[in-house]
Amino acid sequence: MVKKGGCLLACCIIFLLFSCNLKKEGLSFNALLELADTHITTGDASSAVKVLKSARDSAQSPLQYIGVYNRQVKVGNTKEAEKTLKSGIRKHPENLDLKAVYSWFLYENNTLSQAISQAEKLQGTRYASILAQFQLEGAMEKGEVNYLSPDYASVYAAAYLSTKNDAWLQNAAVVCAATGDFQRALEYGTIAELSDPLFWAYAAYDGKKYNEALDYLAMLGTSRSAESLLLASDIHTILGDVDRGRRVREALIDLGATELPPQLYLNGAKDARKTNDLTQEAVALNRLLELYPDNEEGLGALMEMALRVQKIPEENYLAKALRETELRSAGMIAYDMLPKTTPEQVFELMEASHQRTNSASIAALAYTYRIDPQINPSITKEEKEAQLWLLLEAYSGGTAEGSEKLVEALVPALISLDYPEEARRVFDESLMSRFGTADYNELMDDFSVKECECAAYFSVVGAGGAVDIALAQELFESLLADQGLRFPELASTNSYEVEIPVLINLGEVYAGTRKFSKAWDLYTQAVGLSSTYEEKADILYRLAWLQHETGFATESQLSLETCLEYNPYHQDAKLMQIRLPSKN
Repeated sequence: MVKKGGCLLACCIIFLLFSCNLKKEGLSFNALLELADTHITTGDASSAVKVLKSARDSAQSPLQYIGVYNRQVKVGNTKEAEKTLKSGIRKHPENLDLKAVYSWFLYENNTLSQAISQAEKLQGTRYASILAQFQLEGAMEKGEVNYLSPDYASVYAAAYLSTKNDAWLQNAAVVCAATGDFQRALEYGTIAELSDPLFWAYAAYDGKKYNEALDYLAMLGTSRSAESLLLASDIHTILGDVDRGRRVREALIDLGATELPPQLYLNGAKDARKTNDLTQEAVALNRLLELYPDNEEGLGALMEMALRVQKIPEENYLAKALRETELRSAGMIAYDMLPKTTPEQVFELMEASHQRTNSASIAALAYTYRIDPQINPSITKEEKEAQLWLLLEAYSGGTAEGSEKLVEALVPALISLDYPEEARRVFDESLMSRFGTADYNELMDDFSVKECECAAYFSVVGAGGAVDIALAQELFESLLADQGLRFPELASTNSYEVEIPVLINLGEVYAGTRKFSKAWDLYTQAVGLSSTYEEKADILYRLAWLQHETGFATESQLSLETCLEYNPYHQDAKLMQIRLPSKN
C-alpha cells in the first residue's frame, strides 16, 4: 500500500512540476519584454539588446514579433530589428501585419526600390495604400510624375482600399476618363458607397451612360444643387424627354441663382423659341446678359429675337380703337407682354461689350449684323468691304490671339463678297498662327463646328488651294454625325443645329460623286428645315435637276412645280421647265 501511495505521490509531483514549467514558459516572453523595457528606461541599451534577442527566440505570434521589433528600433538596433521581422515572416508567411511593417522598415532604412518590391505583396489588401505611396514617391524621385497617367489608376484605387477615402477613387476615375476609358472609370464608382454622387454622375454623363448618370443624381435625394439639376436637364433633353428638360431649366431660371452657367439661359431661350414664347425667351436672354453682359452667344440670340420682334405686325385699327377705352382683349394683353427689344438696342449692348473687352469675336458679331439686309437693307457692297478690311486690319488679319471667332465670321463674309481666295488666305493663316499648320486632314479633330464648315467648303472649291472632294465629304459628314462626340464643347448643351448650307453642300458632293440617293435625302431634309420660300425654292430646283438627271421625270416635274409655287420668279427653274418636255 505504501508503495502504491509513493507512486501516486511521485506522479502528482511530476505533474505539478510539469504544470509549473508550462506556466513559466507562457510568462517568459512577457517577463523578457518587461525586463527589456526596464533596461531601456534606465538607458542600459546593451542589456536591452541581449534581452530582446532572447525575447525574439521566445516569440510565437506576429504581434509578439512586432513587439520585439518596436523595442529594437527604439534602442537603435536596426540590424536585429530586421532579423526579427524576417524571422516572424518565415514563421507566419501569410501575415499582412508583418509584411506591412517590414515594407515600411525598408522604406525608412533601405532603398525605395527594395521597399516597393516588398510592398508589392500587399497589393489588393488593406495595406495597399503603402504600395501606392511608395510607387508615387518612386516616380517623383525619377522626375516622371504624371498624375494623369492611366498607370496610376490602380495606385489610386489601392490607396482607397485602406483609407476608404472616396477622393482616391475619383482620382482613379479621372485618369481613366482622360484616356476615354469611361467603362473602367465607372467601375470605380461601384466599389463602395460614394461621398460625392455628382462627380460620378458627371463621369457617367461624359461616358454617355445617361441612365447611370440619372441613377447617381437620384442618390442626392432632396439635397440636389443647381449644378445637379442643370446636368439632369441636359440628360433629359439628350434622352428625348424634352418637356422634363425644359421644365427643369425654367425652374432654374426662375431661381435667378448667380452661379448658373450662361448655357442654361441660352437653352432656356431656345426652349421658348421652339414654342414661340417670345416673353419667356426675353426673360431668359435678359437674365443671361444681366449676369454675363459680354456673352457673345447671348448677344447674338438677343439680336435674332429682336429681328423676329420687329416683324410682328402692329395692332389693327380695331385694337387701337379699343385702347381708347378700358377694354382689353386677350390679344391686346398678349401684345403688351411682347418684348420691346430693337436691333438698335442690341447694337448698343454689343458696342458697350466691345469697349469693355476689345473682343474680336464681339466686333465680328456686330459686323455680321450691320451688313444684314434685314437691319440695313441699303448698305452697299463697298461699305461692307470697307468695314470688313478695317476689322481684319484691327485684329492682325485674323491671326491675333483670341480672333478665332472673328475668322469664323469674316471668312463667310469674304466669300459672300466674292473674295474666296482672300477668305481662304485669312482662314489658313489663322490656322497656321494657332496650330503651326494649315493641313485640314491633320487638324480635322481640332476644328470647331464653323472651322469644319469652312475647311469643307475650301476643299470643294479650292479657292487658291488644293481641291480634295474626299476630304470635303468626310468633313461635311462629320457635321451630320454625333455632334456630342465629334465636338465635345457641344456635348453638354445639345444645341447644335445642322445648318442648311451644310446639307446642300454635302448634297452637291454626293451628287458629283454619283451618290444620288444620299443627295436626294439631304435636299429633302434641307427643304424641311428651310424657313423662307426663296430658300425652299432654290433647294427644290437642285432636287428637281437631280431627279431629272437620274431618270425620275415625274418626281422632277413635281419638285419643279413646287419650286415655282414658292418662287414664281426663279429664273433657272423657269428655264428648266421649258427644257424638260424636249428632253423627255
